[in-house]
Amino acid sequence: MLEVNGKVIAITGAGSGIGLALTKLCLHHGARVAASDRNMSSLTALGVEYPDVLHCATVDVSDSQAVTQWAKDVVAHFGQCDVLVNNAGVSLSSNIQTMKRADLAWLMDINFWGVVNGVEAFLPHLIERPAACVVNISSLFGLMAVPSQSAYNAAKFAVRGYSESMRQDLRDTNVKVVTVHPGGVKTNIVRNGKHFDSLDGSATNTEETAAMFARVASTTPERAAEIILKGIKKGKPRVLIGRDAIFLDILQRLLPGVYDRITVPASVKGRRRLASQ
Repeated sequence: MLEVNGKVIAITGAGSGIGLALTKLCLHHGARVAASDRNMSSLTALGVEYPDVLHCATVDVSDSQAVTQWAKDVVAHFGQCDVLVNNAGVSLSSNIQTMKRADLAWLMDINFWGVVNGVEAFLPHLIERPAACVVNISSLFGLMAVPSQSAYNAAKFAVRGYSESMRQDLRDTNVKVVTVHPGGVKTNIVRNGKHFDSLDGSATNTEETAAMFARVASTTPERAAEIILKGIKKGKPRVLIGRDAIFLDILQRLLPGVYDRITVPASVKGRRRLASQ
């Protein structure tokens, strides 16, 4: 059991959504938090409330040198780092036939290489601690594929594989590896993404996609943070967030070759029903 009181926890994408909720929760439980994001407005306000135990930095996780420097700054500031949470991420909805390579690269640089950059920068410091943890945020879409989500699926499946292999590499060390698969969580990831195609192949835009996501996402960031923190404490290899993630994980494991014959028609029907309301 890893108690977070007094520990140093580094969190990327901490300016909103799950990252911000987890930052607040960790501070509430007595942790010292190194929070990074590209948008510092929420973190700046939080820093006034926790001046001595919150260290904020503007970091682009796709920049390996910037992440490496951030890791050095965190250890210089707090003297240690015990937990890394690779949470930063973006979204993209685009059919494979028309998806731009630049958009795919943009997403992979943040959602996958951002995780790798974090691990490479912080692992040497984590190894030195008596008990440590790496938390990589994958997704429900790291367990099952969805139309128009090939880029996001590719990144989140990659995070899953990278994390599970890393857990095996570090099995005999003090570092636990936790892979998190959230279902629909009420965050701004869709609103801040790029969206061109919907599940049924029709054209869409970011505003429409974000509004649709907000209507179906069932888990709050605060609840997601509670589940993740419990996973950190227990060092759980896999953490599922939300009833949708739990149900669909079971479905794709039972019917790995044909689950999409159930999920895609149901999703398309649900989207059209919501759009007509």
